[in-house]
Parts: sequence; C-alpha cells; structure tokens
Amino acid sequence: MKRKLPFFLVAVLVGVAVLHLSFSRVSPGFSTLLEWMFAWTGATDAVTEPDQFVFASIRTPRMLVAVFGGAALALAGTVMQASFRNPLASPDIIGTAAGAAFGGAVAIVNDWSQVSVLFTPLAALVGAVGVTSLVFVLAGSHGRFSVTNLLLAGVALNTLFGALTSFVVTMALSNYLASSEVLFWLMGGLDNRTWDHALITAGGFVLFTMMVLPRVRELDLLTLRDDSAHSLGVDAAKARRYLVWCACGLTATTVANSGGIAFVGLIVPHLARLMVGPAHRLLLPTAALLGAILMVVSDLGCRVAPAHWNLRLGVVTAIAGAPYFLYLLARQRRGEQL
Repeated sequence: MKRKLPFFLVAVLVGVAVLHLSFSRVSPGFSTLLEWMFAWTGATDAVTEPDQFVFASIRTPRMLVAVFGGAALALAGTVMQASFRNPLASPDIIGTAAGAAFGGAVAIVNDWSQVSVLFTPLAALVGAVGVTSLVFVLAGSHGRFSVTNLLLAGVALNTLFGALTSFVVTMALSNYLASSEVLFWLMGGLDNRTWDHALITAGGFVLFTMMVLPRVRELDLLTLRDDSAHSLGVDAAKARRYLVWCACGLTATTVANSGGIAFVGLIVPHLARLMVGPAHRLLLPTAALLGAILMVVSDLGCRVAPAHWNLRLGVVTAIAGAPYFLYLLARQRRGEQL
C-alpha cells in the first residue's frame, strides 16, 4: 500500500493542478480550459486569443511555480531533518529561507533582475548558503549538532537577516516600485509569474533533486549517530555538508521566485513520514508530491479569495503550518518521539 501511495498522490496533484488552472474569480473557467486542452489534438475549435493567453502565459506558469516550488521546499525540509537529526529543522526555521530572502531582496532593490532573470535566484542562493554556513559554525561542536544549539542559531539568524532585509527595504523607500515589490515578495506570492520563473524553479528542483537522489542511503544513515554512520562507511560530516548545500539550492531557487513561504519545509516531511515511514527512498517522492499539492491548494485559495482581501500565499501556508508546529513542540515537551 505504501509503495502505491506516490501514484495516488500524482493523481491528486494532477486533479488540483486542473482546478488551479480552471478556478478563478473571473472567466475563463473549466469548460474553456477543456476546450483549450483538447484544441491541441484538433478535437475542438481553438479558444479565443485572450483566453489562450490567460491559460498559456498567466495561469500555467503560476501553477508550475507552485508545483515545483512546493516540492522543492518539502524536499529541502526532509533533507535538513535527516542531516541535522532534528525533526524541527527546515529552511524557514534554521535561517536558510531568511538568507535567501535577504539575497533576493538585495537583488530586487538594486534592479539586478532587470539585467538578467538569473540574478535574483543567484543572489538568493548566495544568501541561503551563507546563512546555513553560519548555522553550521554556531550550532556545531566538533562536528556534532545539538537540537538546542541548532534552534537558537536558527532563531538568531532569522531575526538578524529579517532585520537586514527590513533595512534594505527602508533604504529603498524612495524607490516605491522596488520597495513595494520586496514587501509583497517577502509575504510570499505567485502573482505575475512568467515562464522564466517557472523554468528557473523547475530547473533548480530537477538539478538539486538529481544531486540528492544518489545519496538516499546516506540520508538514512545520517539519522543515526555519526559514529554509527562512520562504521557503515559514510563520512557523516562530509555527507551532511553536501546534502545541506543541496537543500540550500532547492530553497533558494524557490524563494527567489515565490518569496517567503513558511512551514512547507517543516510540516510536509512529518506528514510524509507518518504515511510511508522513515526510509528516504519512499519518503522523498512522497514529501515532494505532498509539498506540491499543499502549495497548489494554498495558491488556489489565494486566487479564489475575494480580491479586496489581497490574500498572500505565505500567509495561507503560515496559518496552516503554525498550529502543527505548536503541536510538534508540545509533543517534544512531553518527551514523545517526533
């Protein structure tokens, strides 16, 4: 049954992707979507040019960023939780997402994205790697990591780089367009996503996932003590560094195109672990599919909500994830295994 679950989740993802493309506050709707899809086969007449533009150039890129971005954040959280042997590790808890957001904000304020669409993701990657490196330095002691040190370092760096990002925005208040773009971007959202954003998000997901997959056995062994992993032929410190850098890449290419998306990297790995167990060969695809589903459904909620709410994607995922995070903390205080 567990082995069949990913196939079921693929079907669910296809279903919510179709809903994402067809549901909206305004037309075109589901019937027009079917006409557009079948027009490629010649079974129906071509839809009008405005409707074709809406599906091909507005909704489809946005949906793809949601799919690959959600999958990337979920994979990043799964890799970090195994690498740090910490069930509370995730890109937004240990500061990786904050570093990526800072790098992206600097790129936006300085108009680097106007030079090349690649500059914002690259700046986000530099920020993510830099902050995660500081976490290694601050939380590590002789190659070992404690939960307390990791969380304290993550909270400290989240606060620091959140303040630095606010400072960058403050310095750019004279540039209204740049400052407003950063503010909306930090709250998370997929508005005005283009095929360039979709290709960068998908490319980052494919590249870093292909780098992680050959290390599935190492992920399983990193959940043990470093001495145990070493006795089974794995250099734990080296493997941890490699895998966490991959998680940084997954986070950066997503945050650069979606802004701050909270809790996806934290709650999804736990849900996947409850469904299929701790073995990463099955856990990784399950987490990726659940992350994609969660992101698409959350963005669909933003699209169908009343326009005057101006609901942001990061707000939706935070509302969904914060109660579960508190539940995990309560379980840990009771001494239960996470």
